[in-house]
Amino acid sequence: MLFEREDWKLFRNMETLTQKAGVSKSKLSMLVCKELADNALDVCGHCEIGFEDGFFYVRDQGPGLDPALFSINRPLRSSKYLRLPTRGALGNGLRVVAGAVAASGGELYVSTRGRRYRIHFQPDGTARPESLGDAQEMGTMISFQLGRLPINSSWAQTAVRYAGGESYRGKTSPWWYTSENFFELFQAFGGTVRELIQQFDGCTGGKGGKIAALYPKTPAGDLTFAETEGLLGEMRTAVKNVRPARLGRIGEREEWSSYSKGEGVFYVESTKGEHRAEIPFAVEVYTEASSSPDITVLLNKSPITGEVSLYDREKHELGLLGCGLYLSFRSKPVRLLVNIMTPYMPLVTDGKEPDLSVVEDVIEETAARAVRRAGKVLTELPAGKKRSHKEIVADCLEQAIAKASGNGEYRFSLRQLYYAVRPYVIRESGREPDYNYFCRDLVGGYEARHGDIPLMYRDERGTLYHPHRGEDIPIGTIAVENYRKPLWTFNKVLYIEKEGFFNVLKERKIPEKYDMALLTSKGYASRAVRDLLDALGEHAEEEIIFFCIHDADAYGTTIYETLQNETGARPGRKVKIINLGLEPEEAVAMELEIEKVEKSGRRRGVASYIESQWEGWLQRNRVELNAMSTPQFLAWLEEKLQRYDKGKVIPPESVLRENLEQSLEAGISRAIAQEILEQHNHTGRVAEAVRQVKADWEERLTGLEERVREELRQEPVSHWQDIVEDLSETMLKIRPF
Repeated sequence: MLFEREDWKLFRNMETLTQKAGVSKSKLSMLVCKELADNALDVCGHCEIGFEDGFFYVRDQGPGLDPALFSINRPLRSSKYLRLPTRGALGNGLRVVAGAVAASGGELYVSTRGRRYRIHFQPDGTARPESLGDAQEMGTMISFQLGRLPINSSWAQTAVRYAGGESYRGKTSPWWYTSENFFELFQAFGGTVRELIQQFDGCTGGKGGKIAALYPKTPAGDLTFAETEGLLGEMRTAVKNVRPARLGRIGEREEWSSYSKGEGVFYVESTKGEHRAEIPFAVEVYTEASSSPDITVLLNKSPITGEVSLYDREKHELGLLGCGLYLSFRSKPVRLLVNIMTPYMPLVTDGKEPDLSVVEDVIEETAARAVRRAGKVLTELPAGKKRSHKEIVADCLEQAIAKASGNGEYRFSLRQLYYAVRPYVIRESGREPDYNYFCRDLVGGYEARHGDIPLMYRDERGTLYHPHRGEDIPIGTIAVENYRKPLWTFNKVLYIEKEGFFNVLKERKIPEKYDMALLTSKGYASRAVRDLLDALGEHAEEEIIFFCIHDADAYGTTIYETLQNETGARPGRKVKIINLGLEPEEAVAMELEIEKVEKSGRRRGVASYIESQWEGWLQRNRVELNAMSTPQFLAWLEEKLQRYDKGKVIPPESVLRENLEQSLEAGISRAIAQEILEQHNHTGRVAEAVRQVKADWEERLTGLEERVREELRQEPVSHWQDIVEDLSETMLKIRPF
C-alpha cells in the first residue's frame, strides 16, 4: 500500500517542518527570527528588531510585501534566483516562518502598505489575511509568537549587529552560473529573454539588445538548454567577472582585537553543459582573546545555520571543524568571527547549511593571519581571565542593574549602569570597557532581547526649541517620557548637528517663520531623539516633516541615515525625514573652505546614498557648516526649506472657532470682573480686612521664625512658603470674609 503527500504539507507539522527548515526544533525560532531580519536587511540595509507584549517583531522601511507570501501551499517564488551577495530569500524562508507559526499554534501579524493584517492559516495550506484596519507605519512590520515555544532571537541580533559596512551595488554576473543553473533561471522567469538579460551586470541597454537580438519578444521559458547555453557564452564574452573586492564587507570593528581579510574564486563544474560557474568570494576574520575557543560564522553578514566548532587540538593549536571545514592553525584560545561574502555558496540542506569546503584554504590563511596580528594582545592578557567583554557583561549585567537601581527601588542612568559593570570587566580582563560599545552593542543587544531596562534613563544629550513659545527643552529619556507636543504650534522639526546655530536661527525668527521646532543631540542621533520622534508623530493631526542638516564629512552623512533607519516606523507615527545636506558636491560648488582629514588607518563609514567618487573624497576631506558666513548659511537653509514648505500651521475651522470663543470669554470675564471690583471698592475693602486680621493675630505671631524652623524639622521636604501659606489659611478660617 502506497501513500502520497504533497511537499507543502511538510511545512505544517513540527516534526517534518524541521526537515524543510534544516535545523532542530530547539533552533527553529532562531531561524525564523533570522529569516525575517535577513529579508528586511536585504531590502533596506537596516531594520529594527525586538519584543513587544510577548511578540517578536521586525520593522523595516521597505516597499512592503504581499501577505499571501505566508502561504505554505504556493510555488516557490523569489527574486533571489538571481545570485547576489545577499542574505535572505523570499521563497522557502517565509514558508518556514509561516509553517513554524502554524505548527506551534502561534499568531502572526503583518503591517504593510498602510494596512495591518492577522494571518490565518487554512487547512489547504493557504494564508487568509484578515484586515485589522489602517497601519500607521511606513514600510513593513512583522510580529509573531510561537505558542508555548520560546523565542530565541540571537541569530537575528547578530545579523542586525553586523549589517553595516559596504554592500554590493552591482547586478548579478553571467560568470556566476553553470549551464544548468542558467537554463533553470530562464525556466523560472515569467518575462521575455530581453528582460531577463538586462538583469545582468554589463548587459543593459544596447549591449543587452544585441545579445538578445535573436529573441526580441520570446518568453524566457521557451528557450531550450542549447539556446540558453549559447546566450550564456555571448554574455560572458561581453563582460568580465566581478572582482571579489566589489562584493562588500563588514569592515574593521573596534570591539575586536584584530582583523584580516582575504579573497579568491572557486569553481562549480557543469554536469552536462560546457560552462562552469566561477564564483568570487571575500573572507573577513576577526579575533578576540577568550578563555575557551569559540567561533561565529557569517555568510553575507548573517549567521549560518550549520554547526562549526573551534576547539583545542593540542597545545597552542586550534582546530576548526564543520560545514565541510577541517583545518587547523597555531593559536592560543580565541574567539573568532568569520564572514564570507559571495553571490553563491553550495548548500547541503533546505535550511541553507553551507558547504564551506570551497573556501577552506582562504579561511585558513586569513584566520592564521588575524591570529598572528592579535598575538601581542593575546600574550599580554592575564592568565585565566580571557573572556571577552561581551561575555563578562552578559554574566554581571543583572547584578549591575540591581546595584544601580537599589534592587529595583530607584531610577538610574545608563552611565551609572556602566560604572556598576566597570569593576567586573576591569577585574577579569584588565582593560577598561569601551563606553560606546557598552551602550550600543551590549545594552542595546540586551534590550533587543528583553525590552527596555526598567527604571533606566539616558542622560540629556540635546535641546528642543519650541517656536512661538521661546521654550528650550532638554532632551533625555525622562524629558521625552513626559513630553507632550503643543497643539497647532509647529509641523516641522530641523535637526542640526551643532547647537551653535540655534541663536542665529532664533534671532532671525526662522523657527517662527516656518512653524518649525529646532532640535540637536550634540553631534549624534541619540536614543532619546529616536523616542522624541515617536512622541512627536504618535498623536500628530498632520505629518511632521523632520529636516536634517549636517557637515559635509563622512560622519555627517551618516547622521541622516541613522535618523532614517534607527527611527524605523512605529505604530501611529507620522514623521517624514528629509536630508537637506550639506553634501560634499554642493560644498565644493559653493567654494567653501575644504579641510584635510587626518589619516586614521581605517576607512571612514559613509552613508549608502553617497556616490562612489564622493565616498573617496570624504576619506580625505571635509567641509563644516560653519564654513558659511551667517547670511550665506541663512540663504542656503531657507532655499532648502522653501522646497518642502507646506505653509503655516492653521488648525481646522472648529479649532479656530473654539479658540476664538475662549479668547472672547477670557477678555469679557476680565472686563466684567474689573467693573464689579471697582463698583464694590475692592481695593479698599481688601486693605481694611488685612489690617483687621493683622491686629487680631499680632500677639500670636511672635516667634514666627522659630515656628517655621520647628515645622521644617518635622517635615524636611517642605519649603518655608508652604508653612506660611498654611498659617495664612488658618487665620482666614477663624475670621472668614
